[in-house]
Amino acid sequence: MTASTRARRAAPSVDVPKRADDELTPRGARTKAALLAAARAVFERDGFLNARVTDIAEQAGVAHGTFYTYFHDKDDIFAAVVRTIDDDFHEPAPRPAGETLYEAIHHANCRYYETYAGRGRMMGILEQVATFDDDMRSLRRDVRRRFVERSERAIRRWQDAGLADPTVDPHYAASALGSMVDRSVYLWLVLGEPHDKDIALDTLSRLWVNALQLPPDHPARLTESPRL
Repeated sequence: MTASTRARRAAPSVDVPKRADDELTPRGARTKAALLAAARAVFERDGFLNARVTDIAEQAGVAHGTFYTYFHDKDDIFAAVVRTIDDDFHEPAPRPAGETLYEAIHHANCRYYETYAGRGRMMGILEQVATFDDDMRSLRRDVRRRFVERSERAIRRWQDAGLADPTVDPHYAASALGSMVDRSVYLWLVLGEPHDKDIALDTLSRLWVNALQLPPDHPARLTESPRL
């Protein structure tokens, strides 16, 4: 744990046991959801370091002490907001019938871009906080691991089906190709690097196909496209 984390957690808090989700009443669930929405708004407005529990409670319209019924501290609710956003990236999406491998990969890249576009501020804050906080660095790795594992499963299936280059390691291929997409989208949507969205996403998708030596026009049925 870093010094900054220790300092934040040494701050006084209200001594109320945090309730688990399965212990919440419908009203309690609504209050927790309001706190999560308020926290995201405050973090996006003030950044992680300047955000305060008091501001989050005020934004949610609840008493300061109510916050501690649902979350231990600012770190806890920040992690909860990030996990909520991470779940958004993994929501199942309908896939068009008859799509090709290129189209499946391109669809996944487009969906990642669009999901990121509405959450870029929080993703940028997470990247920043992960550079100096051990717990948040671990959280960032957890977010990344879900993408890598899904892509790795897809690559293994493509290899088993004789569609992908059998000489590449599926884990490191998934890691490298996922990093390419993730970092590119971060540069475009967080750092504001100018780009043509259509050309950029088409290029990323073709690089995926070329790197794995996939037949781009092969039907994608019975395979799982990577959720980048």
